[in-house]
Amino acid sequence: MKKGILLMRSRQFVHTALTAVCGIGLATAIVGAGAQEPAAAPPARQFKNVQVMKDIPFAQMNPAMHLIAGQLGVGCTYCHIWEEWEREDKPQKQIARSMMALTAAINKSAFGGSQLVNCYTCHRGSPKPATMVALPVPAPPHYTLTEPPPAPSLPKVDDILTRYVAALGGEQALRKITSRVITGTREVPLGPAGLDPMPGEFTIYQKAPNLTMSVSRTERATIADGFDGTTAWAQNAAGAVNVLPDPDQGRARRVANFYEALELKNNYTRMDVVAVETIGTRETYEVIGYPEGDTPERLYFDKQTGLLLRRAVYLETVAGPSPFQVDFDDYRDVGGGVKMPFLIRMNPAGQRLELGTSSTFRVNRIQIGAAIDDSRFTKPQPRPRPPAPGQ
Repeated sequence: MKKGILLMRSRQFVHTALTAVCGIGLATAIVGAGAQEPAAAPPARQFKNVQVMKDIPFAQMNPAMHLIAGQLGVGCTYCHIWEEWEREDKPQKQIARSMMALTAAINKSAFGGSQLVNCYTCHRGSPKPATMVALPVPAPPHYTLTEPPPAPSLPKVDDILTRYVAALGGEQALRKITSRVITGTREVPLGPAGLDPMPGEFTIYQKAPNLTMSVSRTERATIADGFDGTTAWAQNAAGAVNVLPDPDQGRARRVANFYEALELKNNYTRMDVVAVETIGTRETYEVIGYPEGDTPERLYFDKQTGLLLRRAVYLETVAGPSPFQVDFDDYRDVGGGVKMPFLIRMNPAGQRLELGTSSTFRVNRIQIGAAIDDSRFTKPQPRPRPPAPGQ
């Protein structure tokens, strides 16, 4: 597990969250920024001493490891020796392998190979799963013969989306904006598994129809990423530049649309309004969108304001689905009646990062109509590595 790869992964999530969110106020922090390897990368057996997951794609190894750690409520060193991941010193590593084989066998024999049983099924965030009911046992529900209350009446998808656009300022006001520069502060989840957050600053450049670029700086690292109209790229702290594979490439392409809030239905083959859900103290309409060739996305629109409060997705891994959600708050007028969120909370801090991490973004300024040259969005050349100390 290389720190450079993980630094880049944590950074790419920062960009994809704010690119879409601040773009039109739409919570689109879903691009799994993660895998820095090309789509045709070799399988995970290129890691040392991989025995159970040796045939999975290379890009899935770290997400699967992070998900398993979150499912058990532990860190990397619960099973591994730090920076010597291939060693066999700890019995937990052998137990983990046997449990992976067990869940795979259950899924194959009972569910036709579907990933319905995983570590979280029993562990629920604890390294030792509970095997006995905890006392006191909650009182059973009170059963009556009365009819249940009727299900709430749900609006149509088109009505929710129309109200959402109006809440952001209306299509005419949104179309008048063709570029913006967004600046702010946030915690950058650096280090292996993103467990070493650092305070930093970000600048995001956006230009219609689909150009984005983000630069993030901390005392420890400067990282960048973007979408040049065709390809999503990422540059890590060491200066290496990589092209994202699918599904991350497809997700980046969708959120790079400068007017995504106006064209949200184009992201999905189908959208369904499924329920009324409460987020904090606010009731929302839950809408599920189904992107072609990708996992479903859940969008939560405030019943009162019409604004988008949450976007939730998951990443398929060999260890089960890894959840990721972004909450949006503090919508403000940025000019011409257009509103955008100034407070964004990501949990976990990145779609391919440790489940125990989180990150909050605070927008300080959004400059509308800034002149931005198209060359700013071009995939950069790799930076040369600095010489080692003493050279």
